[in-house]
Amino acid sequence: MPNETRPGNIHSGHRARMLESYLSAGIDSLSDVEALELLLGYAISRRDVNPLAHRLLNEFGSLHRVFEAPVEKLQLVSGVGPRTAALIRLASELWGRCERSRLTDQVFLRNTGEIGRYLVAQTDGAGEERAWLLSLDARCRVIECRELCRGAVNSVNLPFRRVVEAALLAKATSVVLAHNHTSGTLLPSLEDVTYTRQIAQALELVDVTLIDHFVLGDRNYISMKASGMFIR
Repeated sequence: MPNETRPGNIHSGHRARMLESYLSAGIDSLSDVEALELLLGYAISRRDVNPLAHRLLNEFGSLHRVFEAPVEKLQLVSGVGPRTAALIRLASELWGRCERSRLTDQVFLRNTGEIGRYLVAQTDGAGEERAWLLSLDARCRVIECRELCRGAVNSVNLPFRRVVEAALLAKATSVVLAHNHTSGTLLPSLEDVTYTRQIAQALELVDVTLIDHFVLGDRNYISMKASGMFIR
């Protein structure tokens, strides 16, 4: 496990100057490397983190890809331990939660395009396969967009009961299921289609309508309903 708190804080002056620059002029006063370096300093307090910031950017190619990377991949970079990886993911996911909170405030989604754009904005930055349930009230107002699971999204990791319970807890009238493909293709699999039909039937038993199932990827989406693959 990498040592994240090695003694010898000889770079505190440089770190203090970056912090002063950020506080006085904002994030735009820092380069990508400096901004990442400033954040890393909160997990690694006694070591120069500039080389680590460079390694992360070189490994993943850009700042946003660093923050999209799963914890497991982050820890493959030399010098990144659990605390550092957790801080990077926390910063990314906390921002995502803030955005979801802002977007959920009195948002009405009444057609496929509006739902698709909303889901892309809500789920942007997911570095691994995940599934979400978008819950709506009778006026098509967004109640919440809840993450249901991570990892391989299938009937094992996403049982019907979890989806139904989430819909009932939100007191939803209707819901939209969504999951992302990290492979680059948005084409739903045969398993996706079969699962959608079965979960629609399960939700009907508790008077909740499954409106659609979206497959998301790289800021784009496919609506299974609009594509003719959604049959209730």
